Amino acid sequence: MKNADLIKVFSETYDRYPSVIVKAPGRVNLIGEHTDYNEGFVLPIAIDRYTTMLVSGREDKMVRLYDLKYKESDEFNLDSIEHTELHRWSNYQRGIAKVLKVLMDKGYKIGGMDAMIYGGVPEGAGLSSSASVEIATLLSFKKLYEIDIEPLEIIKLARKAENEFVGVECGIMDQFASLLSKEEYALFIDCRTLDYRYVRVSLPRCAFLVCNSMVKRELAASAYNARRRECKEAVETMKKYLSHIDSLRDITIKDIKKFGSYLPQETRKRAEHVIYENERVKKAVEELEYGDTEAFGDLMNQSHRSLKELYEVSSEELDLLVDTGKSVKGVLGARLTGAGFGGCVLFFLKESSIEPLKEKILEVYQEKTGITPQFYKVIPSRGAFSEQISV
Repeated sequence: MKNADLIKVFSETYDRYPSVIVKAPGRVNLIGEHTDYNEGFVLPIAIDRYTTMLVSGREDKMVRLYDLKYKESDEFNLDSIEHTELHRWSNYQRGIAKVLKVLMDKGYKIGGMDAMIYGGVPEGAGLSSSASVEIATLLSFKKLYEIDIEPLEIIKLARKAENEFVGVECGIMDQFASLLSKEEYALFIDCRTLDYRYVRVSLPRCAFLVCNSMVKRELAASAYNARRRECKEAVETMKKYLSHIDSLRDITIKDIKKFGSYLPQETRKRAEHVIYENERVKKAVEELEYGDTEAFGDLMNQSHRSLKELYEVSSEELDLLVDTGKSVKGVLGARLTGAGFGGCVLFFLKESSIEPLKEKILEVYQEKTGITPQFYKVIPSRGAFSEQISV
């Protein structure tokens, strides 16, 4: 929807005009899956799909919400924020408001707001719609109440909201990418130090195509949290032999080859994925900067194989999409992106192969699953931003 249309709906809903518009993108992780919460390395891009929020401040503590996708309203008071099962989509706004109490305790005067949400990031697809909502909500409060807060603090607060209020033990990558990405670049992030740098990914005659399997997964109810626990168990066991380690990030390939036999087989597989994936991310940065598209694509293929066989977060549908895609000439790499268990596959391919790939997938995937997938050609895009509205 155009901004003018959104403003019209807002004014009809609240009988007033919005003062600020905020946009926060979803993201696709090029490589580095399940490494972020293990203090490792990731390489995401923001995509040209945004959560848009139109907001106006209030003189009281009420937060009134209207979600265009669900066509539902909800509200809560900043002095009494509780989790809701009735309008679960609003738990992201509630969670952000809850963590902002830290700033209110420091003397910031934060009031309520009227907000309208327009979600342009597909949900349940592994494109981080939740992080885009969290960042958009936090920037809305920041803009309305002139909160002096640094980007890294915004990222940490958004993650805290999802971990502690929504109940998903995500790492920090999604919020990071939604806020700090920029056009034509990926973010190479060290999830321990939070150091980051930009890596150009605008490669001649190449593109990124996301294919949504249309198999949704509820992340909080999935095996995601179980994988986190397995990684922690691996670290605790390995500490007996490598006393200096704090996370899987600290374990080298040489270490896992030497001491991995002391881990239960399943736990060892989880650890091996993370350790080798961290190396793939660092190698991917080198290949992108060198411009070696085939080498980068091969690293993506290796990543998917590891996610399937070692981390065991793929699915029959995701594997079918990957295998079908790899049979099409000009497809350089394919891997699941996001937590897995459903969601999307990311293809790195020649521009000229986009239509042949779509046709092949539609033919094979529909025949074998009865599901019609969706496609999104994505480009590395800018991170979240806000603008004043003049009406």
